[in-house]
Amino acid sequence: MKLYWGKLLLTKNLSEELKVVTDATKSHKYPAFKRGPHDDRYFLTSDERILEYDIDSVVFEENSPYQKVQIVHSKSLGNLLILDELQNLSERDLIYTETLMQRGKVDYKGKEVVILGGGDGALLYELLKEEPAFVTMMELDEVVLRACREHLRGCCGNCLDQLKGDKYEIIVDDCVKSLDKMIKDGKKVDFVFGDLTDIPVSTSPQGEAWDFIRLILNKAMQVLKPKGMYMTHGNGASSPQSLKMFEEQLNNLKVPVEFTTDRAFVPSFLEDWVFYQVWQKPLPN
Repeated sequence: MKLYWGKLLLTKNLSEELKVVTDATKSHKYPAFKRGPHDDRYFLTSDERILEYDIDSVVFEENSPYQKVQIVHSKSLGNLLILDELQNLSERDLIYTETLMQRGKVDYKGKEVVILGGGDGALLYELLKEEPAFVTMMELDEVVLRACREHLRGCCGNCLDQLKGDKYEIIVDDCVKSLDKMIKDGKKVDFVFGDLTDIPVSTSPQGEAWDFIRLILNKAMQVLKPKGMYMTHGNGASSPQSLKMFEEQLNNLKVPVEFTTDRAFVPSFLEDWVFYQVWQKPLPN
């Protein structure tokens, strides 16, 4: 205890001395960054503010052919999926999945659904509770599926234990190839979920990530029934320019569309996240 108060006093004295030397009108003490060889605890918000998490262990880590996959344990969030150093989903993030699928606002009973991505299994798990006719999930990264099947069961339940069930199938492949096959076969569904990359935070809608988003949007609209809906996550509400650029892309698709948005505070992101619901604009009578 004496050592603690000694350090606190030393920090306070140093702060006051720096204030005098720099002729500052005020000063403020910040907690020291904590470093360790095994667990990273600092991640960013969508607008690049630094967040410190109460992570105490790494339960899974592997580099797949596509990305770095980690699952870490947080004292307050439970297990948390991290992809390429970005927080994706924790065991306390049910609100994320429920807002993405608009639970209580959209009826999935007897409907056909496609999930693009969604390797954590949370969306598939929650959709199956809504009695759909069938759900097809298209996930590229087998490592993500395996990591979440073993360590994120609070989100995915048992739905990743097998690649196929009575009401669902998981296709481990490039979703663009799967969409192209659907288009070729004339297959149409009621809902398509884009549970892939977040909207990029950039100065203009250019580059590989934006090209991929436009590609997915246009292909997804081709496999929807006339009254079908495309649903996806956007980005943090604190990144309005990024969201505006995404909406500009929606307004310039090959098929005219309308859209609405919803938002929710996601515990593992520590910020409000924006979600989109997109459908084909009705043809004039």
